[in-house]
Amino acid sequence: MTKGEQIVALAMEKVSREGYPKLTEDHPFFGRLRAFMVDKHYWMGTATDLLTEMNDTVTPTNTVTKLLNKYWYRLRKRDGIGINFRRTNRRRIIEIYNHRQP
Repeated sequence: MTKGEQIVALAMEKVSREGYPKLTEDHPFFGRLRAFMVDKHYWMGTATDLLTEMNDTVTPTNTVTKLLNKYWYRLRKRDGIGINFRRTNRRRIIEIYNHRQP
């Protein structure tokens, strides 16, 4: 397989990079996010802030943004977790709402 074919296969999620889970709705990050939002109604910050507060040292920050952008609808429908993105001058802010607060 050529390097170009590998890049296409990775982009289409047919092949995972060694040691990294595929970017699917079953990614381990989502389990940690659900557990993190159980007792919260609202959270706001950057992807780095989120990973720090979740004590997640495994997931890269760019993966967080990719996963949330890709699966925000399923999170909302299945778990009641709403995601909103906005930008300030130098920061990309993530807002997370738990609509199923007990």
